[in-house]
Amino acid sequence: MFWAILALVGGGTFLVNGFSVLTDPSCASVDFSGGRAILATCYESPTTGAVSGNLAGIGMMLFGVLLGLFALRTFARGR
Repeated sequence: MFWAILALVGGGTFLVNGFSVLTDPSCASVDFSGGRAILATCYESPTTGAVSGNLAGIGMMLFGVLLGLFALRTFARGR
């Protein structure tokens, strides 16, 4: 149950961040970094080693949906 709650919160975070990256007109490329948490840094111009803003936003939203589905499946089983 703990992991399902954690996945639900994490999935929501990825959905919100992915949506903000997609709707930000000045986010041309995104660089991912971080230790315990994943940080996404937007750049106004394309940089080397960074992912395009659209691809990063869609990927983050897809990962958020997958985490949310895992959480809902776990809640439905009652574990």
